[in-house]
Amino acid sequence: MTIKRWTPVAGSILLLGVGVFESTRWQTAHSQENPSSQQKPLTTTSEPIVDSLNALALKFEKAFNAGRAQEIVTLFAPTAEVIDEEGDVIQGRPAIEARFAESFKSYPQAQIQIEVTSARQLNPFLAIEEGTSNLTLEPGEPPVRNRYTVIHVKSDGVWQFASVRDFPAEQLETAHDHLLQLGWLVGQWVDESPEGRVESTVRWSEDKNYLLQEYVARNRNGRELRGVQRIGYDPLRKTIRAWAFDHSGSFAESVWTPVEGAWVIAAEGVTAAGLSAHATRVLTPLTTDSYQLDSSGQVVGGERLPDSSIRVVRLPPRPAE
Repeated sequence: MTIKRWTPVAGSILLLGVGVFESTRWQTAHSQENPSSQQKPLTTTSEPIVDSLNALALKFEKAFNAGRAQEIVTLFAPTAEVIDEEGDVIQGRPAIEARFAESFKSYPQAQIQIEVTSARQLNPFLAIEEGTSNLTLEPGEPPVRNRYTVIHVKSDGVWQFASVRDFPAEQLETAHDHLLQLGWLVGQWVDESPEGRVESTVRWSEDKNYLLQEYVARNRNGRELRGVQRIGYDPLRKTIRAWAFDHSGSFAESVWTPVEGAWVIAAEGVTAAGLSAHATRVLTPLTTDSYQLDSSGQVVGGERLPDSSIRVVRLPPRPAE
């Protein structure tokens, strides 16, 4: 079969197994969009208590970031307790104030961010709050994330901290940690068909926070298409995303969703001619040196393209010269 049209689609030449959409076009690659935001919703049984406890958490956050121990301690009940992440108990306002003052002396630039994730009012005078804190001791340092629980008591119409418990710090995952599940893609790959040949190389970026793919697609008439793709972790959407560009001017973005034994990749982009394009691809590892790429729902400029399936294999290392 000869290629009558060379119409690259952003998202057609996307990671692994690249190619141009076909109707006498090549197929392959991927991209996707998972617009679901993973921000944790605030759950509660009483809206007024949410407002009250959020306001109290904000007061604590502002006083902490200003290093004002005396202001912090006014938010606590006189006989309040704080249980730190190591299980040590600090009892009463004077001891709590001294603990914060000592911390601010050691880390004068410490900053904290509080996120209330759950608030429940048990009776008119008792409420429970759960949330997370992100503490940065020095500017430029990565934050330390802790879960916490607060028991609030209401006295003279004012909510106060009665018991605060911090849990051991969570191990924060880096972008590299999230991408390790795709680390097996690093290397050189090829897929070949009667219509042409696509070679791609995947490597880590210098900071190890992205996977970078470069590819070249050649048809049997000798025409060539080159492009790049960057795969990274989106900490806001909490998903893996990718951005692809080819030298024709097409580009696309995608979101990668892991399913059992495979990845579903939803791609959306635009061609150099200004046509919208989208497709869904399923990437299934077969062995450590091969994977299958199934494409469906491929539409370019309103034209539905056939579903397709290709097998991509790892190129063996070149013999030493």
